[in-house]
Amino acid sequence: MNLLKTDKQLKSYWDKMTIPMETLPQNGKEIITPFLWSESDIQTIGNRLVDLSKGNADFKDLIKKLRDSNQYANFERASDDEYLYDIWEQCAKGLDTVLEVYGAGKMPFYKNIDSVSFDAKSKRYLYAVATLKTLAIDDAQEEQLFFQPSLYLALNLLYANHKDEAVRYDPLDKKENVKAVQTIKNTDFKSYPYASIVVLGGGPENYRDKLSIAGKVNLQLAMKEYRAKKAPFIIVSGGHVHPYMTPYCEAVEMKQALMEEYGVPEEYIIIEPYARHTTTNMRNATRLMVEYGIPLEQKSLVVTNPSHSDYTGSETFKRRCQEELGYQPVNFHERLSPTTLEFTGNKVSFHQNPNQPLDP
Repeated sequence: MNLLKTDKQLKSYWDKMTIPMETLPQNGKEIITPFLWSESDIQTIGNRLVDLSKGNADFKDLIKKLRDSNQYANFERASDDEYLYDIWEQCAKGLDTVLEVYGAGKMPFYKNIDSVSFDAKSKRYLYAVATLKTLAIDDAQEEQLFFQPSLYLALNLLYANHKDEAVRYDPLDKKENVKAVQTIKNTDFKSYPYASIVVLGGGPENYRDKLSIAGKVNLQLAMKEYRAKKAPFIIVSGGHVHPYMTPYCEAVEMKQALMEEYGVPEEYIIIEPYARHTTTNMRNATRLMVEYGIPLEQKSLVVTNPSHSDYTGSETFKRRCQEELGYQPVNFHERLSPTTLEFTGNKVSFHQNPNQPLDP
């Protein structure tokens, strides 16, 4: 959008990020500081974007596309001005999160699973971050949009830290879930009491086991519901979470176990390989249900061990969803047993969360 390139106020942020460093930086914070968005920056730019959008057809089209995508569904009731500002604010803060954690070694909210992969204080890593900064500026030269150096540096840092969990298995509908997606098209969901069975993960705490005891128990519990023909599809949810930087994905390993140990045909298994928390187990499963055509208006089941199930259906879990996601990804209904809850998903689950870049 040419307007974003030529506006003097926005261009000043580009100029700030591309000033060469005169001295060798002593730490990662010095490198990333020009690329961070302060509260003042966010407010100034947000207000400027709103001003520029007035009567502008390109902005109008952009806002319509964003609304249609549902990627910021939690802002849906906002006016166009508020909507645009809120999206910018959320994305800017998400960039700051990535830059501070993976550029300067700041402890993330979930430090045991999301931290920087290297010694952020070492000279070698400092050199790497400085090099990635230069590459980010070079890559942004062609279009010169005010936010691009910050965005490209954030992406470079995620790549350098092997933090591609949020897209590692994409496109799911063309790879791991391709058979299930085709089968869904010919499924009569009305002939089942529930639309799907969501199985929550529970990662092991060592690098030897592909599935934990809890994970195996959860599969056994889910199979009771599946064999009783409660629902046509099993959704296994869980990413590369425990232990830190594990090579094993909970959902992938659960799918293999379902096929090899229980004989479930692949076309009835859907993997959700990104969730890192119970909040996003439910959110991400809902996203796939909508995307693949599993009816949201029909109840589904979520199955896990008794302790985990008790937590999932608790007020504590609801508060956590509100605090971390900003909304409730699902509505829970009846408890059928100590291990099984009914739920229906909410379309607001499509709202992105840049503050958790490994599971957005």
